[in-house]
Parts: sequence; structure tokens; C-alpha cells
Amino acid sequence: MTSPRFELTAAFPVYLRLEAALAAGDWPAVEQFFATIPDDGMTVAVRVVAKVKGVEEFLRRVPPSRLSRLLLAARHIVHAWEIRSDKLAKHVSAEQFAGMHEQLRSAEAILIDLTAADPSDVLAWRERITVCQGLGLGQSEARRRYDRLARADPHHFSGQSALAQQLCPKWGGSWDSLHGFARECLDAAPPGSLCATVVAEAHLEHAHNINDKDKRREYLAGVEAELDAAARKSLFHPAFRPVPGWVEAHGVFAILSSWAGNPHKAAVHFRALGDLASDYPWSWCYKNPAAGFEELRSAAVGGNG
Repeated sequence: MTSPRFELTAAFPVYLRLEAALAAGDWPAVEQFFATIPDDGMTVAVRVVAKVKGVEEFLRRVPPSRLSRLLLAARHIVHAWEIRSDKLAKHVSAEQFAGMHEQLRSAEAILIDLTAADPSDVLAWRERITVCQGLGLGQSEARRRYDRLARADPHHFSGQSALAQQLCPKWGGSWDSLHGFARECLDAAPPGSLCATVVAEAHLEHAHNINDKDKRREYLAGVEAELDAAARKSLFHPAFRPVPGWVEAHGVFAILSSWAGNPHKAAVHFRALGDLASDYPWSWCYKNPAAGFEELRSAAVGGNG
């Protein structure tokens, strides 16, 4: 078994073209990439650009367009969380929060214009859900933004994941509202789509908040049937295709199965992954994500991976 590879391009080398275009400052090549990437890869492509430090200066120099403005807004959002850091709120300074909110308000101003010009712009609405979360605009506003997105694309997996985060207790929601929405996603999910895996993300969020391992295992035993149903309708369905997000989804199920004490189920997901990993869920669940991945993989498949 080899060490896990966390870079997106390990699973999707096509994004190397986008990274190369950004490194070269080649805006026509960036535009061409977005013109040819399938819809199910768009959200990831936006995030690839937004994570490049300093890319905002490049985006301000290129000819103004819907794409350049969307990417600039997405960069503001990522920068906002870079300023905030991943510390608990009580450890974040007033200056950090001020800087974060300034970036989010800059993003919101751009995104309001984009969604006003095209109310069906799902990528802009997706970013506006994250802005809502960061600015603390509340559950009702987050749901309103998601509903506008869903009018254009009722099965937008990234948008569903974003709203699920907003519905978590840590963002002012509740377990009931989170799991209720996740089950709506499961029930409505097209066979073979990742939408059904929102259920797994919700249960991972809940299980992660249970510190006692025995109680966590008991919780996961109680939702095992629902998790199995989600896996059957998504990753294990004959119509499933490995679109962006599939590595994260297998990782979520692998962790849940491992925590539940079901290494045989976890093994199926680890074998599907091979040496592929992703920041989420591993960096969120483990201080050393590579070590966490290897520990659970070893317990599940041993030397037979």
C-alpha cells in the first residue's frame, strides 16, 4: 500500500491544464478550460482558481466578464477563511473577523450583480450560500439562496453540501434540520449521483461531535441502514460515474464504516480509493490526515489492499 495522495490532480489530471494556465497568467486558456469542462466539474474548477494565493490581482487585470467576476468573488471567499483560520471562534481575533467579513462583503457585492443578471447562475448562488454562512445571515436566508439555486439545478451536489453545512448546529441549525434535509437529498437523488451521499456527510458531522467512541459506534449502528441505502443509490449504483467529489464521498463512507466497527465495509471504500485521498474529510477528522487514512486503511484491508 502506498501513501495517500491528497492533490486533486491525482484523481483528475485534467485540472493540471487549469493550474498551468493560471501559473502562466494565460486568461484565454482559463476561459477555454471553463468552456470545455463538464458541468459536474465546474464547482471544483472554481475552487481550484480560488485557492491560488494572489490570483485576485490577475483576475482584476483580465477583461471583465461573468467568469472573471465569479472567480474573483470565489477568491474573496477563500481568502476570508484564510484570514479567519480554522481555529475555534473564541480563539479568532476581532481583527481577523473584520478582515474575513470585509472579504465576504466584497464577494457578496459581485455575486449579487451576477445573480441579478442571471437568476439561474447556479455557481454564483452556490458561492452565496457560503457567504451567508460566513456573515451569519441565518438559516432562512441560506435556505432562500439554496432554493434559488435549486430552481435551476435541483440536484446540484455542491449546493446541497453547502446548505447541509449551514444546517449544522455549529452554524445555528439543528441535527433534526440537517438530517431532514439530507434525507430529502437521498430521496430525490437521481440514481448514481453523489446527491445521496449528503446523508453520509450529515452523519459524519454528527458522529464527529460524539467524543465517546462507544457512544459514537452506537449512534452509527442506529443509522447503518440509511448509510447503506445512500451508498447503494450513489457510489455502488450501476449508473455511478467517478465525477468530482467521488474521492471525498468514498472517504466519508470509509471513516464512518471504520468508526462503526465495520472494517469489511470500510475495505470496499478503501479499495475503490487506492491511494487517492482528499482534504475533506481527512483533514477535518484527523490532525495528521495521512496518518489517519493509513491507520484506518490498514485496519480495513491490512496487507491485502
